[in-house]
Amino acid sequence: MEHKNLPIKIFQKRKKIDERKTEGMGDDYLPDWALLTPQQTSARRTNFKSTLDTISNKLKKRPSDRDFIPALIEVEIHEKATAKSHRADISSLFDVNNNRNLIGYTNERNLLIKINSEKDIVEINRRISNDRNIKGLGSVTELVEFKPTVAVEKVNTKDSLRVSLVNFHDIHLNKSVCTAFEKLCRINEVEFKKVNYSPNLIVYRLSKVTTDRIENIKEFEAVETIAFMPVYGVTLDEISTDKHTIEIRTPEPGKKYPVVGILDTGIEDIPHLKPWILKERFSKIPEGLKDKAHGTFVAGIVAYGDDLQSTQYIGHDGCYLFDAAIHPGKNDTIEESDLVEHIREAIRQNYDHVKVWNLSLGTKNEAEINEFSFFGKSLDQIQDEYGVIICKSAGNCMNFVSGRPVARIAQSADSVRSLVVGAIAHQKGPYDIAEINHRSPFSRIGKAPGHINKPDLTHIGGNAGVDPAGKIVQTGVRSFMIDGKTGSNVGTSFSTPRVSSLVATIENRVTEDYDPLLLKALSVHSAKYPGALNLQNSEKLNSMGYGVPSTTDDILYNDPHEITLILQDKLIRGNWIEIPDFPFPQEMVEDGSYYGEIIVTLVASPLLSESQGAEYCQSNLDIRLGTYENMKKRAGKTIRNDWGLNESENFLKDGLYAAKFRNNHVGEFARERVLIKYGNKYQPIKKYAINLNEMTPTNRVNFLTAPKKWFLQIEGIYREHITLQADTDSEELSQDFCLIVTIRDSKKKYKVYDLATKMLNDNGFVHSNISISQDLRLTVGI
Repeated sequence: MEHKNLPIKIFQKRKKIDERKTEGMGDDYLPDWALLTPQQTSARRTNFKSTLDTISNKLKKRPSDRDFIPALIEVEIHEKATAKSHRADISSLFDVNNNRNLIGYTNERNLLIKINSEKDIVEINRRISNDRNIKGLGSVTELVEFKPTVAVEKVNTKDSLRVSLVNFHDIHLNKSVCTAFEKLCRINEVEFKKVNYSPNLIVYRLSKVTTDRIENIKEFEAVETIAFMPVYGVTLDEISTDKHTIEIRTPEPGKKYPVVGILDTGIEDIPHLKPWILKERFSKIPEGLKDKAHGTFVAGIVAYGDDLQSTQYIGHDGCYLFDAAIHPGKNDTIEESDLVEHIREAIRQNYDHVKVWNLSLGTKNEAEINEFSFFGKSLDQIQDEYGVIICKSAGNCMNFVSGRPVARIAQSADSVRSLVVGAIAHQKGPYDIAEINHRSPFSRIGKAPGHINKPDLTHIGGNAGVDPAGKIVQTGVRSFMIDGKTGSNVGTSFSTPRVSSLVATIENRVTEDYDPLLLKALSVHSAKYPGALNLQNSEKLNSMGYGVPSTTDDILYNDPHEITLILQDKLIRGNWIEIPDFPFPQEMVEDGSYYGEIIVTLVASPLLSESQGAEYCQSNLDIRLGTYENMKKRAGKTIRNDWGLNESENFLKDGLYAAKFRNNHVGEFARERVLIKYGNKYQPIKKYAINLNEMTPTNRVNFLTAPKKWFLQIEGIYREHITLQADTDSEELSQDFCLIVTIRDSKKKYKVYDLATKMLNDNGFVHSNISISQDLRLTVGI
């Protein structure tokens, strides 16, 4: 492999050339599925009015001290009416009297509607009867009284409950609702504590609740869900000891090393780790109650991962450890509400000097299909508030023992902002299930709610199986035990710290302004699938995310036959980006057609709304890259951009490529190939890896014949809930993003780095090499 010593580049869009305005659009057609017969229309109106009559009676019977709390109905929408373009027609039925009554989702097709008063019911009935709203009527298939989700039947005073209240998106109303709920708890002698999962989640921990009292709680008008408060333990299988020895490393005085916060059970001061543990620690667990085995094993992989496996996975010579003891370990369990608050407090107190955090704790509960977990939403909000990155384990599953299919990612691993990490096997013992470089048998798979791709990345986490006697066997990865000796264990808990260590090392080496999106994008962009995996692309993604990230130097440097370009920007609603002079070298032509490999990674920071169910991600970015013939003058009532591309084609579509390549798992490029149909899915991370030589012959002639020009486009999409909220609040919507594009001459014929750099200069782009420290020295308190 050719040596890499050319720094990757950062470039900027050209303000007067590359910025575009969103064109006008829209129509008023009535789709086939909304065409109701007169009989269907009459029946639907009758049923809807019957439900509204029930709600009317409920409004009249509310206690006088709670008569300000809106009633709630649940609206099932037609399966073909879920697109944003139809949402306004549904809103036209229920957003009455200058109120925004659509407040959230209960699942993928059910909307939650608030009814404030009899006046609202009168107006909704009028709109249902009006033929002008027939599309809205056709979009709604059912209207029912909302009932809270109650996962509790019998309860005793020793149980803790987690109760969430509906967020009405009105700060004053929400405050009054909370006051009324707390009053109800006091009357029923129920102890309560409001838990800070997120400012937009209204969650209480209840204790001393009996079965009789819970019936009174269930009747409260704004209760959304009731469940037992999740409890988290740490399962650490017996560590297999070995005689492996490695040299103790100590920090060089004044040298700046990466730092990783270890959100775990505490780190033992063993000789190998003590020099790397920062003096300042965080702990919510009394020292006498700590079992530090799990945290010590995790910390060992962060600091000595390459040495322990005698393989360079990361490429650093040391890493400081911030010890944040938030869980007692095997000695005890902890409630989710306490765990969330411990994580928040640890990060709040230390985010200024610890930017990367490892969280290898989680739950056995599988993520929901249509609802993101409270824990996952909380992790997202914490990362947004403090500007940090949490690397989170995907979770372990023991279904392989009984031969059942593996479970999906665990709740909390559905965190959108976190880098979620799965595990692959690095070795195979006699009874281990996984082949080397394949998904570990215990490593959970995707997807997250809303079809979000999780895990994001994967790394080595061990292998496991069952021997003829029915005993679980394992081939683990190596780290330290609390007595200082080395041992081995398995789990996504121990693949995650390798990614945490890598992200922190990149953050330490890159001296540009800190940007979590850049760190995520660099990690994902470098990832490859290890070896030739006989799996479809979609299954690779579900099992291993985008693969195993490269070493630090491989991420930050190019060889002469490739170039990596980074665009960091903010896309404001109403604008989009079109770069008509994208620097693909014009010399990379063979037999009259362009050739080469292109890797594109787009990591966005989507707007989030905790009340919107599977539509938690409220914004999306679409990317297109390809060729065009020329620029043409444009005209029309909805046209806002005078010039546009003529005869353009987006190469990030798998239909352009021959099926024999899409299904081929052999060859070096098979490790990188990613052709996923993202469509309109609201994915925070999108990656494409294409080889132009794999395009069908016809498409090669049509789209790759030189001297066509190259373009890049990025466009934002926003869901209706967030746009209406922004319009009401006079708020400007925008999305931060980081785009990385690598262009590579796989034939090694042309010096792509120099050619693309010249094109950037010739076309007026501001660009620079990414700023990388070689041996930066800084005083760090240890």
